[in-house]
Parts: sequence; C-alpha cells; structure tokens
Amino acid sequence: MLAKADTRSDLLSIIQDNPGLHFRELQRRSGLANGQLEYHLYQLEKEMKVSKRRDGKLLRYFSNVSGNPMERIIVYFLRNRTSREILIECLARDGKASARASERWKKKPEYINMINAMKTENILNQNSEVPILVDSKLVLSIVQKYRQSFLDTMASAIIDLLGP
Repeated sequence: MLAKADTRSDLLSIIQDNPGLHFRELQRRSGLANGQLEYHLYQLEKEMKVSKRRDGKLLRYFSNVSGNPMERIIVYFLRNRTSREILIECLARDGKASARASERWKKKPEYINMINAMKTENILNQNSEVPILVDSKLVLSIVQKYRQSFLDTMASAIIDLLGP
C-alpha cells in the first residue's frame, strides 16, 4: 500500500522499476483503488512523466523519466506473450530464430503481425525471412536490467518454449 503523501512518486517508482505493467498489475502492486489509480496515472500522464501503450485489451504504462525510447519499445514487446516468445527464441540461438520456429510462426497471424511490428520498430532485421535481432546485446541487457520484473513472465515463457 502506498503512503498518501507520496502516492504519485511511489507509483512512478513502481513503473520505473517495472516498465510495461498493465493497470490491474499496477493496482495490485500499489494497493490503490480503481479511481485513485486512474486519477494518479492521469496526472502523471498530464505531467508527461508516464506514457501508455495499448497491447491488445491491455494498457501498458512506461516512465518517460527514465530509460530511453528504444528500451521502452523492447520492454513493450517483452511484456507481450507472442513477441516475448519470438525474442526468447532469438536470444537462445545467438540472435537468430530457428528455421523450424520461423516456419511454425508463419502459419499464425498473431506471430506474423508481431514479427512485422518488431521489424517496423527496428528490433528485428527488416530483410530476413527468419527473425534476427538487430541488437541482441541490447535486448539481453534489458532482460537483465529488469530481470526481477520479468521473473515470472520469463519463467513461464521458457517453460512454454521447452514444452511439446
């Protein structure tokens, strides 16, 4: 539960430490009621300290105070289950997805859309049939930097990747 006097700065701190959290997760971590959280997020957005980005039905929140724009973009894709699978596959294979995984993804529109989105954002190589990270060291450093924030989601992704 956040202290009343420092609610906004504490909320900003949660977002800085865990970029890309969605509203319900921010609510859970902050202990704020719906209306309180909406109000403080609105004020932070108005002050241009926080921005949001839609991810399907979710709104993900990012700090404009810390990190760089490319870091925010990569974190956004790491928070999404489909793009996270693609990124983990690439990281596990020295920056390049396997041909087998790539062929499997070509049959699923959600993967095609995410690959195209990551190419547009210059995370994946534009001219390659098989997904290849433009800067695997940067992606890995972001995973390491926010490893605590990603611990549960990354563990689930690795388990899914190793599954049938």
